[in-house]
Amino acid sequence: MTKRFIWDFDGTIVDGDFSLEEKLFKDNLSEEDFLRFNEKWPMLLSVYEKEFPRYDRRMLSEFLSTSTGVNISKELIDEWSRYMINVNETIHPGAFEVLDYLQSKGIENVIYSNAFTDTQIGRVKKIGLDSYFKEIIGAEVAVKPNSLGFIAACGSYSPRECVVIGNDYEKDILGAKKAGLDAIYYCPKGLDKKVDIPSVKRLIKIKEMY
Repeated sequence: MTKRFIWDFDGTIVDGDFSLEEKLFKDNLSEEDFLRFNEKWPMLLSVYEKEFPRYDRRMLSEFLSTSTGVNISKELIDEWSRYMINVNETIHPGAFEVLDYLQSKGIENVIYSNAFTDTQIGRVKKIGLDSYFKEIIGAEVAVKPNSLGFIAACGSYSPRECVVIGNDYEKDILGAKKAGLDAIYYCPKGLDKKVDIPSVKRLIKIKEMY
């Protein structure tokens, strides 16, 4: 019996407008450093997530500074984390209704996200979804698809009592399955590959499954 739903956040519950990030770096770096850093950092975050087990401000600062030749201080990482609470969010259709439905069935909802916990807590509160979530787990615990993060997101429940829903097949779905959890692949644009696990194009379909 399912006791807990573990939600991915970005791309599953919301789409955020991350153009604010460019402004943050432009305001805090010299023009030369900004140009050098801005062309590399999105790719470097993906590299960091593959090479490091968890998000850590000091480790991320050192990694980005070494990789770009630009001093990205821990203080700037802190500011980055706070700054991103202010991104404009588009909530995916059906999210409120499904969360309300699962909660009414006595199923806990939590978020497990590849981002800093305080950022995601702030974003969830800002869009008025905080009352739906028992807990928000960030990548300080472990970066997806590391099994440790999924196990931590289960809380006091066993993996067999938890279901992961996410839009990233490698990080969310394969990570969950490796940790022994069931998963639902959310693909709002339609399936991009053949999969042997449940998938939904619209979140509202989850109500028919539980």
